[in-house]
Amino acid sequence: MTNSYPKARWWVVFLLLTGTFINAIDRASLSTAAPNIMAALDMDPAMMGIALSAFSWSYIIMNIPAGGLADKFGAKRALGWAASLWSVCSALTGAATRFPHVVLARIGVGVGEAASFPVNARIVANSFPPEERGLAVGFYTSGLRLGFALTPILMACLISKWSWRCAFYVTGLGSLLWVVLWYFTYHEPATERAAAQAVPNIPWQALLGNRTVLGLVLCKFFQEYLYNMFITWLPAYLVMERGFTILKMGWYASLPWVVTFCALHLIGLLSDTLIKRGISVTKSRKGMIIVGQFIAASIVFAPYVSSANAAMALLVVALVCESGASTVLWAACAEIAPQNTSASVSGIMNTAGALAGIASPIVTGVLLKLTGNFQRAFLVASLMIVFAALSMWFVVGSVEQIDLKKGKRSLAAQPAS
Repeated sequence: MTNSYPKARWWVVFLLLTGTFINAIDRASLSTAAPNIMAALDMDPAMMGIALSAFSWSYIIMNIPAGGLADKFGAKRALGWAASLWSVCSALTGAATRFPHVVLARIGVGVGEAASFPVNARIVANSFPPEERGLAVGFYTSGLRLGFALTPILMACLISKWSWRCAFYVTGLGSLLWVVLWYFTYHEPATERAAAQAVPNIPWQALLGNRTVLGLVLCKFFQEYLYNMFITWLPAYLVMERGFTILKMGWYASLPWVVTFCALHLIGLLSDTLIKRGISVTKSRKGMIIVGQFIAASIVFAPYVSSANAAMALLVVALVCESGASTVLWAACAEIAPQNTSASVSGIMNTAGALAGIASPIVTGVLLKLTGNFQRAFLVASLMIVFAALSMWFVVGSVEQIDLKKGKRSLAAQPAS
């Protein structure tokens, strides 16, 4: 059953929002500092592409185990442990003296952050009815975008005032303050603890063979390619292609994320409103995802326009639409997950996103090295999100809860209890 105390539910959403906020700072800090680190440690763009993708190496491996641990031990312990780990490892990036040190630190950040979205999905599935999940997911996913918005500014100021090493120490160790807030203010409901103790053995083969799960996995992979290019290469694009200074880059790189932060609540609310007005969950979720992804494909034109402001406008539109589609996708994931397996199903889907997180920065770095510009990289990202829309359109079936016992979906689509 869902949590019956609205105020408690929305305090939990606030905690998840601030948690994804510090998650984003520790995830995106390397991309902002990339030009400085490349110069200090003698790294070329291909090497930096590898370093930027290292986060996703462990992230992809740990998503499914992290989801299983959350379903087994509950949200409070799983997310508290994870946030402590990624904060410390992010701080250790500042101590790197060689290329392998950067890679190892990013692997540690990926291990910790793998738990974030599976745990969040479990909490939302257990605490919110379907007609409120879009808004709840919109709030906590906007925290990630707010973090991405402020990271370029924060890191640029810290780097300019002190050094890139100090910037990692401040942001990484500062994130531990959220862990304290989480432990002292998140009170796990008795139903959540009972569900964690009663989690069933999950038939992974049957779940992965389900058409809707497969479609969500494909959609997540193709969509996250563009998303990860924003996270890892946007600051470098503004510096290397548009000639921005580090401080100017910080402000401009934050703009798409600021606009996205403001828009996600409205996008999630719109999807919920469509359901409340009688439109089916399937049409509401799938329709908004597909439209958003097709609009986001307009990013292909960004490197061809001469005006930096026009390029920024295209980048803003693409990120808002991609992120809006991602928000609705997470709500759809919560609605198809079988009883007491929300974190596990989310882990499966997020694993596909992590795979794109490996491919996107490496491919972008290699294309940049080979061509000397970002045109081919943006073309590939645009094609990827078109494939995401096609996957949602033609592969995903009805958005309704999977009933593993009956081998079919339950039309009731009740949240996990």
